[in-house]
Amino acid sequence: MPQNPSDESTLRERIRRAIRSAEVEPRYEDIAMNVLAVAIGVVAGLGAVVFRVGIWVVQELLYGTSLNPGNVSFALVPVTNAFDLLSPLGPLRYAAIPALGGLLVGVVVLLTTDAVKGHGVPSVLDAMLNRGGRISPKIALYKTLASSVAIGSGASLGREGPIIQIGSAAGSFFGRFVRSRHTRTLVAAGAAAGIAGTFNTPIGGIMFALEILLAEYYLGHVITVVLAALTATAVARPILEFSPTPGIREFLVPASYQLVTPAVELPIYLLLGAVVGLVGAGLVKLLYGVEHFFERLDAPGYLKPALGGLLLGVSVLVGTVVLGVAPGEAAGLLLGVGYGVVHRSIDGGFLFGALVALAVLKAVGFSLSVGSGSSGGVFSPSLFVGATVGGAFGLAVHALVPGTAPSGAYALVGMGGIFAATAGAPLTAIIIIFELTGQYTIILPLLMVSVVGSEIASYLLNGSTIYTQKLRDLGYTVQERRIGSIEDVHVADVMTTAVDTVQVGTPLSEAVNRLRDTDHGGLPIVEADESLAGIVVQSDAQGYLTENIEALDGDDDPAADPPVEEVGTRTVVTTTPNSNLLHVVDAMEAADVGRVPVVDGATVVGIVTRSDVLDAYDDIPIESAVEPMRCRRGDEGAQSESRAAPPTAAGDR
Repeated sequence: MPQNPSDESTLRERIRRAIRSAEVEPRYEDIAMNVLAVAIGVVAGLGAVVFRVGIWVVQELLYGTSLNPGNVSFALVPVTNAFDLLSPLGPLRYAAIPALGGLLVGVVVLLTTDAVKGHGVPSVLDAMLNRGGRISPKIALYKTLASSVAIGSGASLGREGPIIQIGSAAGSFFGRFVRSRHTRTLVAAGAAAGIAGTFNTPIGGIMFALEILLAEYYLGHVITVVLAALTATAVARPILEFSPTPGIREFLVPASYQLVTPAVELPIYLLLGAVVGLVGAGLVKLLYGVEHFFERLDAPGYLKPALGGLLLGVSVLVGTVVLGVAPGEAAGLLLGVGYGVVHRSIDGGFLFGALVALAVLKAVGFSLSVGSGSSGGVFSPSLFVGATVGGAFGLAVHALVPGTAPSGAYALVGMGGIFAATAGAPLTAIIIIFELTGQYTIILPLLMVSVVGSEIASYLLNGSTIYTQKLRDLGYTVQERRIGSIEDVHVADVMTTAVDTVQVGTPLSEAVNRLRDTDHGGLPIVEADESLAGIVVQSDAQGYLTENIEALDGDDDPAADPPVEEVGTRTVVTTTPNSNLLHVVDAMEAADVGRVPVVDGATVVGIVTRSDVLDAYDDIPIESAVEPMRCRRGDEGAQSESRAAPPTAAGDR
């Protein structure tokens, strides 16, 4: 159907009026965003350094040496360490020290906040989806402490989750200096900077932020995220002695892996994709199954990470038998980040049985660490499991089909495949593995395995990932954001679901304080039964109190501080989750309001503000929006009436 120029002109004018009425920030805020992105990169880069050093220091205090080869030794002053002090326990020390570390983590969580435990990314997603990206800056300090102790004491976890949470907290802090509509972007920039700084993978950090946290590729987001990631890498790289040489990465690969016989090997890589999809889904189910077990366990919360650490140590002792190695060697293979095993898997340093045993033991130990409430990331364990599963698969292929690529090639591809399957982020997996290894020749197999594995795992997990399953367990509905034109944009796509309200009967002065504390332009008023009674906006409430300030100060006129509903507006413009966003623009313009409560029947389920509308229009080309909107003009839109609702809505952000 051809477009009508007058319709396009009308649409453009309506959006211009909406933008003007929302008082869009001046151009200099773009500059401010770039400056803040650099500041976030600096903080996240230094945070990555502090976090890495913290892990090394804890390892030396507890073990007298680093658990991971290649880490520096600080030659700490203490005459002895926990490992030496516990020498009467013999091999049981490898269970006692992780248990001690788990206990310390439990105490930190007890004294601070539950947001410290776990692998961090679900907490960031929760903040992005439900709190406008607001994260307490204290989280960065608490998470650094807890995760350094956890990983340093041997918890089978990685560094990515904590550094994402640390960087995101920095982004949220700097988000205070710009309009709140930009906070989510800065939080994602902080996460990207954290990954870039700690893994020396700036492009991978950028992709993680765009694919997993923001789930969109709007140019304004990309520039901010890129600046933060590049800055963090530039800050952390020289301090942590990363090599700037393109061919030298976290995992040194001795040879360039080529497809020897593509016609034979590409179908084999498709089979590997199916394997990593099954393993990835199983890993997620195992993790959350163990977590549910510990949640149901009748024990004090601070003791659960200690129990998880103890059981982790037991798995190490089991590994001494299964692998036929000394307890110290088994601990080096299974405790901590585990990059030594990844290196050896790539180099072909394990037999088939050892690789399978290592994959199983790591999956169990990793699930015990996260599920019990310890603090650390899931990225490194997924690389470990991927390298061992891929390496075992490669050995089997090489035995059955001689002349194919060595097992190390399959280990490299398996690393990316397992991460893609568990995280649901194939593009991020491909980029990060390429940056970590510098092996461009594995891109085609890596692409195939990551996509196939991700799709199979998504099917088996009903669309969940290792990051979003936690949110589903908490009762949230997690949906992919797929907005391509204006007909796809509905109120439910952009509304804020975490809603601040004020009760009927609340003194007006208290309501004004609530408005000021929450930084909202208006708050829905609700009855005792949580039905919607009206809305109070800051300008009306503040104006009333100013006019009656003398009576209020003298306390000689009770009417000077009336109940909030006497000053608020009883007739409220509302909308529904399924309404097209354009109708909200119409309603805001007609009623001259800055926020519209969203109702589902008699229940308030969210609120839409002018900032939400502008964010949505920022991401959608106007030309693609014209025709579909003419077709949807008859849809139910915003309504001007009072509604019943529970107190869950938020004001203008």
